[in-house]
Parts: sequence; structure tokens; C-alpha cells
Amino acid sequence: MLKPEKAAWDEREDDLENQLNRSALWAVTYGDLMSYLMIFFLMLYVAASTHGVGMQVSIRAAEQRFNNDARSIEQMFSRYGTQKIARLEIGENKVRIVFEAPVLFDSGSAFLRHESLPVLQQVVDSLNALPNTIQIEGHTDDRPLGAGAKFASNWELSAARAFAVLRFLEISGIPQQRLSAIGYGEFRPIVENKTPEGRTANRRIEINVLRRED
Repeated sequence: MLKPEKAAWDEREDDLENQLNRSALWAVTYGDLMSYLMIFFLMLYVAASTHGVGMQVSIRAAEQRFNNDARSIEQMFSRYGTQKIARLEIGENKVRIVFEAPVLFDSGSAFLRHESLPVLQQVVDSLNALPNTIQIEGHTDDRPLGAGAKFASNWELSAARAFAVLRFLEISGIPQQRLSAIGYGEFRPIVENKTPEGRTANRRIEINVLRRED
């Protein structure tokens, strides 16, 4: 028969061994968990890196495509002589063709001048081969319309003029889904309206060829 001291010691040894075994099992589980977490975060990193590279490639491709579109417009713009009556501006996201007054419209009118139709046809010829979205903007100076004017405000006049240009581009063959029109009235001047030259510059139609994102 075991002495009491020997039995107590054996019991403590068994308890210690059981505790060590439980600790070992916990350590194994914890190690597995850390391994899984490391693999998970590594996969996230690889996916994010791949997505980032893909995004950069897409952005560069879109920029290159837009540069090609801008060069095509510039070449056709020059070929058809449109630069004699309009201004071409190439921005980061669009190519802007600017017609200042009175190239397209008489004062206070939203009817295209007969003399302006060949000019707009040159624009159609320049843009028809491109798939880009085209937005037409109408702008005026800040002088109020006189009594008896057809339009109640410069806002309405600018919108009507933009739509008149849109209709011409549509009738001339540019697909409807590529076209939109908006009027800004006097609210987006490019210079101050303090001089006749400034007011003339602000009375304008902009045909914006937007950058393709697809």
C-alpha cells in the first residue's frame, strides 16, 4: 500500500501531466489558427496587388485611348478647317470645341444661322467616326434678355441653343445615345462680363467629346 505522501505526489504528477497535455493541445490549435490567418491575409494581399495592377493597366489603357481620340479630333479639326471658326481645347477628360458668338446664333435667338450649318457639318464629319459620348453646353453672358424676348431667362436660351446643336448633330448622323445637351446660362463664365470682349467670350457653345471609360 502506498504511503500517503507517495500517493499525494503521484496525484500531483498526474494533474501536472494533464495540464501540460491540455496546454499542448491549445498550442497546436493556436498555431493552426495563426497559420490559417497568415494564409488568409497573404491571399488578400495577393488579390489586392493583382487588382491594383489591373486597375493601373486599365487606367493607362483609358488614358492612351483618350490621347488617341484627342489626336484624331485634332487632325480632323485641322483637316476640315474648323479651327478658323472654333477653338479646340484638350483637357484631362474631354476635348472641348468652343464656338463663340455670333458664329452659330444671332443675338437672343436659338435658331442656327444658315451660315453656320456648313461649320457644324465639319464638326459632324470630324466626330462621326468616333464612339465617344458628346455633350453640348450652352452659355450666355450676364445681361438680362430684353422685353419681348422669346425666352424668359438666359438659362432657357442657353438650353435651347444647346438642344438646337444636338438636333443638328443627330440629324447629320451622330447616334442619339452618344448625345446630350445642357444649358448653364450666365452661371459658368470663363472671363468677367465687364467688357464687350468678355461678354462675347462667355456667349458660347461648347461641344465636349468625353473620355471613354470602357
